[in-house]
Amino acid sequence: MTSFEFSVVLRGYDPAAVDALLTPAAAALTTTDGRARAGAAAALRRANLPVVLRGFDRAQVDGAIARLVTQLEDAPGSNPDRDVPGGLSFAGAPAEFGTALRGYDPAAVDRLVQQVNRALMSGSATARAETAAAVREASFPVTFRGYARNQVDLFLQQAARELA
Repeated sequence: MTSFEFSVVLRGYDPAAVDALLTPAAAALTTTDGRARAGAAAALRRANLPVVLRGFDRAQVDGAIARLVTQLEDAPGSNPDRDVPGGLSFAGAPAEFGTALRGYDPAAVDRLVQQVNRALMSGSATARAETAAAVREASFPVTFRGYARNQVDLFLQQAARELA
């Protein structure tokens, strides 16, 4: 079973909520049931952890969540509902990003996510190449209450790998 150790910082994620989220997901890593693994990955993706005065470092927890999601989805048969081969399981549905006080402009991010989904679903090498270039060159304005920048950046890295 995977163990997690995070630094305690000011304005971090609530430790009890982090443990409640990560413990079942880490346990799901030991199963071969694809639906259980997909359910655990989906729970991690939609998690909205509360921030407390003294809690776990948010960047460390977000990184651990991203790694767990990848591990849960990488096993054969772990995501039976995946529309796009190889990884981006949100194809056909909007990508979900957390909200940050100062984050990327949601409208601009949503346009790029739609472009990535269209390119992946089309199967066209030209569309994939053009979209890969757009992902590499992506620059979003920072707005009040926008999408969490670290989550969008992680999505862009994943999308670039898929489009390559």
